[in-house]
Amino acid sequence: MLTMRPPRLLIAIVIVGLAACSAGCTVEMGVTQELVVDEPLGAAAVTEVEIDMGMGNLTIAPGAVGLASGTILYNVESWEPTVTRTDKKLVIKQGSQKGVSGLGSEIVNKWDMELGRAPMRLKISAGAYEGSFDLSGLTLQDLSIRDGASRTQVRFSSPNPGQMTDFTYKTGASTVSLIGLANANFKSMTFDGGAGSYSLDFSGQLRADAGVRVKAAAGSVRIAVPKETAAQVTIDGTLNDIDVEGAWTIINRTYSTPAVGTQNRGKKLTVKVEIDVGSITLVTN
Repeated sequence: MLTMRPPRLLIAIVIVGLAACSAGCTVEMGVTQELVVDEPLGAAAVTEVEIDMGMGNLTIAPGAVGLASGTILYNVESWEPTVTRTDKKLVIKQGSQKGVSGLGSEIVNKWDMELGRAPMRLKISAGAYEGSFDLSGLTLQDLSIRDGASRTQVRFSSPNPGQMTDFTYKTGASTVSLIGLANANFKSMTFDGGAGSYSLDFSGQLRADAGVRVKAAAGSVRIAVPKETAAQVTIDGTLNDIDVEGAWTIINRTYSTPAVGTQNRGKKLTVKVEIDVGSITLVTN
């Protein structure tokens, strides 16, 4: 498991953002209410699942008997979530956030969700929040995550039984940790960050060629690849602050793991990184 140490400035930004509500909230809070989600499987071969939350705490894990289940606790009436379902699509969306500039300790907005193992295209959207996503073993054909200032961990502890076509993650001044990415079984991945601290761990079972593009405006990026995985990382941009841990072969600005050239065809990880300001650390062990 990778441990990140985010910049002190980033921590301050996130804390200020989360606490801003104490000075800027105009919403009315009441008794904490609970919405129970229990969505059965439909007849569609693949279901689109969208989870759209603003600010708060969001947890996603496997375990639903049907398509999706869980509970949502909230004490702002205007934030009451809506659940919209058709045979091919499920949307769980938070209500209006008008008049709120941040999340104070007095506001409750906690989402605990479980997803089933039926094939799905999953889309997660959130603002300033804390997220913990365990997507281990879920049958994901596409995955999209988009958030603002967040502290988020996404984990793939066991392989995706299906083939994921695209995995996209777009974030801002956040602390993001992605663990077990090889188990996600994607063909293409795009990570687009701002001024944050980002850790991409490609441990797991790489079952096919995979291409990754990482773009960060600033901050720090850490990329870890097992030495048994055939991987090449190319760094573009004017960045000179590059740290290397482990046995990498370096030709110009392309870094290769020891397994390059020795693995079976069709199991190669190709990563392109675009970053001009900040730092990048490459790890293989």
